[in-house]
Amino acid sequence: MRIPGRYSCMKKIISLLSLSLLTIAAPAQKKFTVSIGPSASISTLRALDAKGIGGFVTGAYHFHPTFAVTATVGYEHFSTDFYDPWAHVNITTFNLVPVMAGMRYYPWPFLYGGVSTGIAIKGSEHMRSRLAIAPAAGYLLPVGKGKIDMGLQLTGIPQGMGIPEQNVLEKGGYSYLSLRVGYNW
Repeated sequence: MRIPGRYSCMKKIISLLSLSLLTIAAPAQKKFTVSIGPSASISTLRALDAKGIGGFVTGAYHFHPTFAVTATVGYEHFSTDFYDPWAHVNITTFNLVPVMAGMRYYPWPFLYGGVSTGIAIKGSEHMRSRLAIAPAAGYLLPVGKGKIDMGLQLTGIPQGMGIPEQNVLEKGGYSYLSLRVGYNW
């Protein structure tokens, strides 16, 4: 049995959705920005007690005035005094290479919040590459033709599957807080 007007109603809904998407996307900046700079980090896991320095490069595609898609790659070098009882070794340094993608929301042009996810690739011995999740907040300060990007990011490495004899750097279950300051152009 054919219901009159059913398809015309569907066409109206599709047309309305298409028009809404075009309206939202029309004022978009369509701008790609790059931010590069140093970072200073501290471990939030008391047992690990690590402090680190590193650097990052972030690319952001602003597909809407208040939203951007981001991709970040970084390098973190940590100093610690961590004893691995199973390997009978004292770990004094370890390195991570986080590779992440995410989204940012800009409630105002100078302030953002976002979240990224990806992988923290092992950069040294006695570690494993693990999933990483990182909420962040930041402030953009105009300077010349670019902006200074100052932000805080909490990178979490969730605990994964593994044998009980693995240390926390191999199993995961730790996080670190980073202060990032970069030049954004």
